[in-house]
Amino acid sequence: MSPKLFSVSEKEKLKEKMFYAGLELLKQYGMTHMSVEKITQAAGIGKSTFYNFFMSKEEFVVALIEFNRHRFWKTITQMLGEREALTVPESKQVLRSIINAKDSVYQYLTAEDEKKLSEVMPEKMGPDLQEETEVLRRLFTLFEGVRSDVDYAVTSNLLKLLAITAEHKGDLHEAGYAKTQELLFKTLFDGIFEEDHND
Repeated sequence: MSPKLFSVSEKEKLKEKMFYAGLELLKQYGMTHMSVEKITQAAGIGKSTFYNFFMSKEEFVVALIEFNRHRFWKTITQMLGEREALTVPESKQVLRSIINAKDSVYQYLTAEDEKKLSEVMPEKMGPDLQEETEVLRRLFTLFEGVRSDVDYAVTSNLLKLLAITAEHKGDLHEAGYAKTQELLFKTLFDGIFEEDHND
């Protein structure tokens, strides 16, 4: 029996269905215990349909990360509307949402998961400062009040520290967590926005 052929719109809808199902499973089970079988059951599709799109669970998770990135840029575009740039308070909200978003895939991945994804698809998962800098430059062109001397390596590291802090919230002192996060955000914002925009 030959594999079913899907139209472009059917493919997009199926992938989206798998991504939303996969994200919920990732939250519930983590990558290790999120099987292809669980994904296909949750999405209401057969395994052969899954393998029409992805070679492995790891490839699926990398595609899910890309899907979430696309959703992020779409959200930014919607926030902008007809404007060229977001206000500083809106920009800060965007940066906070990157860290605290409930649908961020990274917070559900262990260091071991990320290593496995890097081994399977190194071209998509490696920590590449040049690529991260380009993404930040693109994002900052949409923000008002950005400093001309932004240090992209430091900014990237601060974002990673905030992400690690959020991912390991349970390992930190609960009473000091919010203040710790606020201090990290203040440091991040001081490095991104001009002085008169940091109050």
